[in-house]
Amino acid sequence: MKNIVRKVVSCLAALSIMMTSIFCGNVYPANVSAAEVEPDVGGYLAAFIAKYEPNLGVEFAQFPSKEYTNTFRTDVIFYALSKDGETFTALNNNKAVLSPQNCYKMGSPAIFRKPDGTYGLLCSIDNNSDQIIIFDSEDLLFFENQRIVKLNDKGIKASYPTVRYDDEDEEYIILWEGKDGSSYETTSKDLNTFSEPVKTSYIKEAPDAELPKYADAEETEIFELTKEEYDRIERKFSKLHSVSLDISDKKIKPGESVTLPDKVDVVYSDGSTTPMNVTWETNGLDLKNLPVGEYNVKGKINADTDFNSPLAECRADPYAVYNEDDGYYYFTASNMNPNSANGGGAYNTIPLRRAESINDITDAKEVDIWTDRTVNGIKVTGWYWAPELHKIGDYWRILAQASVTENGNSLGSRQCIFTCVGDDLMDPDNWEYTGYIHNTTDGAAVGAFDTTYFELDGQSYYVIPFSSTLWLTTVDPDNPEYPTGPRVRLSGADRAYETNIGAGKAGYGSINGSPGQAIEEASSVLFYEDKIFIVYAGCTIDMFYCVCAIWAYVDDDLMNSASWHKFPYPLLGTQDLTTVIKEADYTKTDGTTNVTGSGDSGLLKEAEGEYKGTFGPGHNTFTVDCNGNPVIIYHARDWDDTYPGATGSNKYGLVDPGRHAYAKNVVFDAWGYPVCNMSSEEYLAKDLREFTLKITVAEDKKDDPQNTTNTNVQNTAAPTGTVDNAQKTSDTTAVVSKGDKAALKNIKYKVTSVAKNGTGTVTVIGTSKKTLKSVVIPATVKIKGKSFKVTAIGKKAFYKMKKLARVTVGKNVKKIGKQAFGGCPKLKKIINKSKYIRKISIK
Repeated sequence: MKNIVRKVVSCLAALSIMMTSIFCGNVYPANVSAAEVEPDVGGYLAAFIAKYEPNLGVEFAQFPSKEYTNTFRTDVIFYALSKDGETFTALNNNKAVLSPQNCYKMGSPAIFRKPDGTYGLLCSIDNNSDQIIIFDSEDLLFFENQRIVKLNDKGIKASYPTVRYDDEDEEYIILWEGKDGSSYETTSKDLNTFSEPVKTSYIKEAPDAELPKYADAEETEIFELTKEEYDRIERKFSKLHSVSLDISDKKIKPGESVTLPDKVDVVYSDGSTTPMNVTWETNGLDLKNLPVGEYNVKGKINADTDFNSPLAECRADPYAVYNEDDGYYYFTASNMNPNSANGGGAYNTIPLRRAESINDITDAKEVDIWTDRTVNGIKVTGWYWAPELHKIGDYWRILAQASVTENGNSLGSRQCIFTCVGDDLMDPDNWEYTGYIHNTTDGAAVGAFDTTYFELDGQSYYVIPFSSTLWLTTVDPDNPEYPTGPRVRLSGADRAYETNIGAGKAGYGSINGSPGQAIEEASSVLFYEDKIFIVYAGCTIDMFYCVCAIWAYVDDDLMNSASWHKFPYPLLGTQDLTTVIKEADYTKTDGTTNVTGSGDSGLLKEAEGEYKGTFGPGHNTFTVDCNGNPVIIYHARDWDDTYPGATGSNKYGLVDPGRHAYAKNVVFDAWGYPVCNMSSEEYLAKDLREFTLKITVAEDKKDDPQNTTNTNVQNTAAPTGTVDNAQKTSDTTAVVSKGDKAALKNIKYKVTSVAKNGTGTVTVIGTSKKTLKSVVIPATVKIKGKSFKVTAIGKKAFYKMKKLARVTVGKNVKKIGKQAFGGCPKLKKIINKSKYIRKISIK
């Protein structure tokens, strides 16, 4: 009945608004301002709140909350796309794209355009507060500047808002329904202060469209997109997959030699690329002296793609590292066995494996390099939790939790350091207990487990989880027991995906006064270009467990908490790994509400879902594959697993042995963020693994219209959408000439020279996106398979970029034109990596 009434009133309100607009001479969609109307709509975006958490199996959690709708975890922003506005496809593997800081329940989102070409998102707080939440966005992909503001001073609770910008009056118009039974219109110039609400006949109508099953239609916004906006959102949130190889056929003159590349870039659906090694079958051809003719040379991509599943059974908290000194992979983890939950022992040794490849870890011989010992009056015993192997100073060391007793006095669990004092890491006799990590210089404690280590620019750091929060401190690698700096807070568990709070009944701890377990732990470090990522585990070790990330620029002050930013959703979660055989019906309950931990979901048995695959990924680390590309090693559980004693509150608990180590390839998307959820086929499609390169040797004929070389695209499917943020591969010509232009990763280049072998130099001439905040000028770029040094930045290349705040200049830049960075009021920092320019002026 409510829906019928709301729709009737909405139609009357819409008619009233339309008549007003007609008499004023303007008719525009509510979410498009006059300045922004496009003649052609490129598609539609649905932003919505979920009715329940899709593809997660939450009813089988260790402590099922028994409330699965209208929770902190469902009331976040999800996306779906449509070309026709009628049928919408869910994005981001059914994961939310935005969860607010401090776990507010979001209600009925409204996306709107700003007069400067950027966007905003406004939503109620659970449709039940006089306050609202507002975000800003440059691209509808990432949101920032969250703020909670009061919509009115009369205490009227607001629901179902919508927003548009009025160009004539230069103000935002917010229409909303009040919980007092009336509807209102409020205006604002700055989205911080609002006019007195005026009653109106507005009621927001639920869209008449086919949405994802879990979408709450009443709390859905349909936003019209231009083609560019549609393509950008599709590229970012659709499943990333390989589409082609960036490799070109070759045409040479008699007497010229052919050099085949050692690596080939694999191109992905968003336009990003990953280099992979290639081997060639030349069949005895002398590539330095080929006669006139055509020759086909077969190439084969060499990549580690099909990892054993699992990589190691009953090995939680895995850590793998490639030792460049001896060419071996080393693997350690928390030591469990199939009987661990039934008194069979757990965490009682520190195991270590050595293998020649990642897959060889599975069957590699395992040695317990540490068991309970007493040395010089110091007793070190299990639990040995979450060991990590690092090269710290001149020694290989293991960081692991252990219990320490000194001269009969128990110190409890500590983050301990074990050091290999010999050449053979696999010899237990080479390992010694060094000590434990003491307090930081400000007297702050270091947690007993999950501390990790990294180095950057000659400085060493510990990343410390403590009280479900990530902290950073500095350390001298030659004296690793004693931190050299204070404990600096980087991030706290303040997003819904980091908690199991649900509707507030499960777990322990609290956020915003609601009970629940909020966790940030088990971090590892990943570098890419100008960013450092701390990738950590969030939430409880059941289906809620997930791989999350914070990041900073490498040249920022890492010991300043303001340098760190939180990625808005998990990099890897249950939704990425699980196959839903039968979807649960979370509305059919058995009436029980007491959370017992006995496995009782609170649903009728026939209403529970059925699932296959793995779930609950977390506690990860990164190593490298045979190409030097990153691989994530993490633990997860298998839906089919059952173990003795792993029942009731032990199911999915710390002694349940069903956490196994797994591996996945990692690529960096067109925006420079890690993607960890690809399958082997998505990472490198089978029809791309082998290919043929044609070499043509012929005399150059000036009038020959075929005097070009064709790009050898090994899968004719072009990258999804417009590739404006990475190298295009759909261009069929492979000849690069002086004066040619190219746009790669938002930067525009002009070719300034071309050598006989096809390589050359380029100058930066501008950008395809004037709203960029950060620009990285690389040392080299690839254009149609050829490498070009970036040797100059042209006159006014980044002129009047109002939001540009930081620029990194590559090592090959020799010249910077006048006012290249002129008129950039926010530009405060230029990182100069040039070998030729001593100082760069911001003016």
